[in-house]
Amino acid sequence: MTYCKISLNPVGTRSKYPDYRNNEFAALFGSLRANPTMNLTRAAFKRESIRYTTGLSISGVQQKLSVAINDHYQLEPVTTGGHYILKPSPEEFPHAAENEHVAMRTGVLLGIPTASCGLVSFADGELAYITRRFDRLGDGQKLHQEDLVQGFAMPSDNKYSCSYEEAGALILDMTNGRKAVVLDYLQRIIHAYLIGNDDMHLKNTSLQRSAGNTTPYYDLLTPNYDCLFAGTFENRDAGDFLALDLLADGFTDAFEEYGYYTGHDFLALAQRLGIPEKPVQTFIATIAEKMPQLTATVDRSYMPVDMKCAANALITDRLRALQIGL
Repeated sequence: MTYCKISLNPVGTRSKYPDYRNNEFAALFGSLRANPTMNLTRAAFKRESIRYTTGLSISGVQQKLSVAINDHYQLEPVTTGGHYILKPSPEEFPHAAENEHVAMRTGVLLGIPTASCGLVSFADGELAYITRRFDRLGDGQKLHQEDLVQGFAMPSDNKYSCSYEEAGALILDMTNGRKAVVLDYLQRIIHAYLIGNDDMHLKNTSLQRSAGNTTPYYDLLTPNYDCLFAGTFENRDAGDFLALDLLADGFTDAFEEYGYYTGHDFLALAQRLGIPEKPVQTFIATIAEKMPQLTATVDRSYMPVDMKCAANALITDRLRALQIGL
């Protein structure tokens, strides 16, 4: 069985490309004409794309390249006008592309608004992660967005300097009291904990103002992005449970008792942000209900077998922790 490199659902026999479902390919790339295999090998791409590099992640070693579909329907790096971001796996972290892709798909399964993404291939067959930009309308008009570091008016180096509680309070202020947006943020934090994404810092969450909104307030969070099963990389030092502390003033009695975050802690965070317990409990119950789908999605991913096993063991353990105290 072949699974789609966008949705990880089975691919039918009538698909144009053997590794993609037609409807999902067209939704990501705008048509079936784009070629999901680039003309360059990974090594050639690295040499020729240095001038296009826009950012780094995973310990400062991962290129982020702006990409467009050219007149020949090939993906190519560009300095301006790109509609996609391409992230090859760093040499130090093999299969990071496949890892990020399935991490994002787990968010989709849980109903978290998630950036459209998939996997494409270099000429030598190595896979790269690709995601469509969400800061532009179809006519090219940019939507105003601001990450939480900017919201705090701090330099980028301070992206780990606040707690999720403080960040949630800032979101409440920046959205003029929209608790639904804060609940969305809280669910993303729980998802990060579930998959072991220990790098959900202040720059990895942004707010967006919808087209036509002329107020100083934001309407919603941008789609979720930059998610990884970070703990599954063999050569990566084990980090903390999350990038930031949950609470502004330390840890709950439950954390002191167990030594890790449990449902108690996320309910405490919700209470401090004015979110009722019920939607948090419902979200964690949804994770439990969808655990067979989550593990199946990991199994269908393009990660190597050992990474799949580590990812499924992690989400199983983290769900048990999340269910304590509910």
